[in-house]
Amino acid sequence: MPLTPEDGKTADERTVLRFMDMWKAQDIEGMLGIFTDDASYIDMPLPPRHGQDEIRSYITALFTAFKVEIETLHIASAGNVVFTERVDYLILNDGSRPPVPLPVTGVMEMRDGRIAQWRDYLDLGTAERGLGLVIHSDAEPDRVG
Repeated sequence: MPLTPEDGKTADERTVLRFMDMWKAQDIEGMLGIFTDDASYIDMPLPPRHGQDEIRSYITALFTAFKVEIETLHIASAGNVVFTERVDYLILNDGSRPPVPLPVTGVMEMRDGRIAQWRDYLDLGTAERGLGLVIHSDAEPDRVG
């Protein structure tokens, strides 16, 4: 059973779970409101995005190719760090392939109730093979095959 914001034990966990829910709605402005102004976001193994402008550009580029629905399986926190175990379902906007389940572990460092650093650990090859896309470091996905 996926977790909902009400399942968070701390305010930071609830914030992260709310943030995960925003992906399905593609609520970029709402998502950015949860990042600090100087936040960093890294989808390993891609390069980091620093600041709200780079994060906005990256997420916008992703949403041009596919939707993301997140199923959070586990959440825990220690101090100002929140950890998630998730399955992110990547769904091509044109519906030409079935959803791609992508196992992800996320680490979010929180500051004043907002995400200051977000690191996701995932197998980029799983996403690319499933979507039939190559996700470049500039986040502009290209169709393959």
